Amino acid sequence: MQLSHWLVQFAQDRGLAYFQDNLFNVIIYKPASPGYEDHPALLIQAHMDMVCEKAPESTHNFETDPLELYVEGDHLRAKGTTLGADDGMGCAYMLAFLDDKTLAHPALECCFTTQEEVGMDGALNLKPEYFKARQMINLDGAGEYKTYMSMGGGKRIALRKDIAFEPVDESAYRLKVDGLLGGHSGGMIDKERANANKLVARVLYHLLLKGIPLQLVQMDGGTKLNVITSLAEAVFISNVEFSDLQAFVSACAKDIALEYEFSDPGIHIVLSEEPQAKQAMSAKLSKQVIELLYLLPYGMKAKSMVLENLPIASVNLGIVATHEDHIEFALSMRSALDSWILELQNEVILLAKLFEASYELSDSYPGWRYEKVSPLREKMCLVFEEVYQQPLACLAGHGGNECGVFKKMHPDMDIVTSGAIYGLIHTPDEFLDLASFDRTYHFLTTFLSRL
Repeated sequence: MQLSHWLVQFAQDRGLAYFQDNLFNVIIYKPASPGYEDHPALLIQAHMDMVCEKAPESTHNFETDPLELYVEGDHLRAKGTTLGADDGMGCAYMLAFLDDKTLAHPALECCFTTQEEVGMDGALNLKPEYFKARQMINLDGAGEYKTYMSMGGGKRIALRKDIAFEPVDESAYRLKVDGLLGGHSGGMIDKERANANKLVARVLYHLLLKGIPLQLVQMDGGTKLNVITSLAEAVFISNVEFSDLQAFVSACAKDIALEYEFSDPGIHIVLSEEPQAKQAMSAKLSKQVIELLYLLPYGMKAKSMVLENLPIASVNLGIVATHEDHIEFALSMRSALDSWILELQNEVILLAKLFEASYELSDSYPGWRYEKVSPLREKMCLVFEEVYQQPLACLAGHGGNECGVFKKMHPDMDIVTSGAIYGLIHTPDEFLDLASFDRTYHFLTTFLSRL
């Protein structure tokens, strides 16, 4: 909200027309520069929110503390936290365009959206009448040397399994899985990276298969639906000796480490002793919760047979959270095809019914399908080759962004994406390549002058 109000003040200070809606999206309108008055208007868009993740040792408070920025080589980073280059980069470009009185460009409609990282809620709240432009540059397409031609749509589903606790007074154990690479569930789901929630379920399920009695005290992992869970924990009680449990967990961890030695070489699975537990779920209920988590889908479900390494459908088990009277399992499904979304949705709903859990669907957003003819993309390719002396890579992506929302809003919208190189987004290791940021700005201003 504060950033949205700051953008309004930015527009007011420069005498630019603007609009702010009830979800704090801000659109700032800049008239065409001299000589461009009769050129078609251009919509430029980026989102102002970021994923707030931090390293386990970080004490950073995202609500009150500024990011601790530093430069390492050519990279801008934030100490112990995500950087917000996704998509502060795009916002910065738009602010520069709006502030530069010497820039040559058609009429600009600069749209700063909110809540992209939690389901496109900001963009979905926009109305078609806010925009006259029918050509658009989305600045959430990082990579400098590439533009996207399509993106996936998605839907989210949350399962709720009611639980109850009974009094106990037994030794407790904590199973912790960490050290995973994690990453964006759209951009990294094809890398075969492990999900900590699924690994916790796997170890506990194999304990049950061995006939080891256990009762869950709690199970938690992940905080964001669009992040592959890199840390998860479960606390449980058992009358089996710690040394025996530890031996089995170590053997299971060895198998898992071998399976993921190339995709997640840093996996760490540890069992530790906890103070006596005072309450736990029944053995029967614990078994149901573990089996449900064990069976819930995760990962890439289909890939393109035309475009190399492009996922067609995937699902991420992003959050497991134990509450006072229920345990929550939250999943995010992605595909550019509605049929695949429906199949994944049906799979999860069936499991929910079999395990007597309720479910709620939310945050559905449209995909952006590939179109063979795109005059804006053709012009972008020409300008890129002129500036870089090499061809622009035109790609299809699996991650969701707001392009699909704008395409559904205006089916005749011609869309391209652009942005500088950044990496490891949605993790505390996120970085922005500063040299790429400068080169991309030069390219974008050149591109604007040709529209």
